[in-house]
Amino acid sequence: MKSPERETELDAVLELIANAVVLVDARARIRLWNAAAESILGWSTADALGRDVLETAIAPDSHKTARDLLTRIASNGTWEGTVPLRRKNGESVLCAVRARALRAPDTARKPTGEVLVVFAEMSTDRPVRTIGGSAEEERAALLRAERAARAELEHVRDRLAYVVHASSRLASSLDIGMTMETVGELVVPRFGALCVIDLWDGRRLDRVYVRDADPTRQPLVERVRKLGGFQRDDDPSLRAVFTGRPAVVTTTDPETAAQMYDDPQARAIVAEAARGGGFVAVPLITRGRVIGVLTLLGPGHAYGRELAPGEDLAVLEQIATRAAQSIENARLFDAERRLARNLQDSERRQRRAALTLQRSLLPAWTHPPGDLEVATRYFPGAEEAEVGGDWYDVIPVGPGRTALVIGDVMGRGLRAATFMGQVRTAVRAYARQDMRPKEILGLVDGVVTDLGEAEIVTCVYAVFDNAQGTLTYASAGHLPLLTVDKAGRARRLDHEAGLPLGVGATSAPEHVVSLPRETMVAFYTDGLVEHRQRDVDAGIDALVDALAKASGTLEGLCDQVVDALRPPMGYDDDVALLLARARLDT
Repeated sequence: MKSPERETELDAVLELIANAVVLVDARARIRLWNAAAESILGWSTADALGRDVLETAIAPDSHKTARDLLTRIASNGTWEGTVPLRRKNGESVLCAVRARALRAPDTARKPTGEVLVVFAEMSTDRPVRTIGGSAEEERAALLRAERAARAELEHVRDRLAYVVHASSRLASSLDIGMTMETVGELVVPRFGALCVIDLWDGRRLDRVYVRDADPTRQPLVERVRKLGGFQRDDDPSLRAVFTGRPAVVTTTDPETAAQMYDDPQARAIVAEAARGGGFVAVPLITRGRVIGVLTLLGPGHAYGRELAPGEDLAVLEQIATRAAQSIENARLFDAERRLARNLQDSERRQRRAALTLQRSLLPAWTHPPGDLEVATRYFPGAEEAEVGGDWYDVIPVGPGRTALVIGDVMGRGLRAATFMGQVRTAVRAYARQDMRPKEILGLVDGVVTDLGEAEIVTCVYAVFDNAQGTLTYASAGHLPLLTVDKAGRARRLDHEAGLPLGVGATSAPEHVVSLPRETMVAFYTDGLVEHRQRDVDAGIDALVDALAKASGTLEGLCDQVVDALRPPMGYDDDVALLLARARLDT
């Protein structure tokens, strides 16, 4: 099976080659018919495919001779000579013909019964013989045909190489400006003296690029650029857009210029740009849609001579097709890049809004608790990460009694921050009633369920009793608390925790631990201990170790712990940390 790339190359060769190429199967049916065959004999590809080749191209009185010859060739042979072929309109045209049998691609190499025929129209002033002529006459005709074929092959190779070169250059850029410049460099001066690219938006042509082969004619380039969008409906460039086929104008006379523009000055500009010659307008087609038109004005220069408008049209169409693909890809890439940039800007705005909201909801310590020393840290994750729903709170609930809270709303962004604010408000409202921690969590669980079915919250609610020297707490699916005694020994409180808030009515177990005056308790969220290269358990162990090694004030301890656990690439999730211990002077 041939790859799409090979199919494209074959199509390009068949399109570029001037000789007619026809493939005939074992039943003498036409299976391949290129543009040159259509030009010589008048049968379109659609009409020719599937027809009997003899009925299509041979006069009736020569059918028997031609069929015998075709049978001999198909069995394992070749034949070269001159044959009068019949056009669709019945006229006879003398052609140099070369035919050979095709073989199977396997090791046996047996004939397939198919015959590949290549032919070209011959001039009438050459002596020729039809099928059955003498060997000498056939050899002379063959020599002439071979020379012509070699010259044509070199020409085809040059044109195909140029198409491959153009494809390579056009595929290397996704910048719309660079793509336009590349197209201009490829077509000027080979196909014309001045190049114009207009893009079609469905209503009008927008002139986006003009290039002249002579750099000193820049004033003319600017005048031609200003003509964009003012063409009349019967302008050849618009005709190429509407029909999807090239429009070739052999000379830019006053009548032709009048078809293009109403303004006499515009007509004079077009005549000057065409340098007294004509022009060709080729539609830019990609994905079955016309996106614009490529117009070349004035004579081109290639093969050491001047080219008339449309003389190398097949090559120009191939380049126009690839230019259309490149321009469309560049436009799509530019649109996606702008969309990504707008999305990033939107995400940054949402992140700033969520961060502002979240920080505004955290305690400002206008009235710090008198019986507790407290230090806290909160910061969002990496710049590309959205703000989460982490929070902490310290709430006086009675004489010598202070509630310590930390929680995490699952999810990210403004929604998570807003939901966190609602949950925190509910916790503070219930805390004022000085109820037991498990009762507080039970009430908040109902609030979370009412606010949103898909929301899940983890939370620890603890009450420090200064007179008793105890900490009573309940955990709804949150990470275990850590304590550090006066000797610097850190440990985790692996007590049973309840289910997270929002998953269903549940009662979180309540625990009471002794908290002597020089003992510190640590509350934290998963962003501090977990990241892509470290799981939660390993992170908690690292936190225990960091707390054991840290020393100084609680504020200093916070900084030391955060620095010790910081991943090499920074925290990728929100981090909340609360350290508390009884004041020594109470």
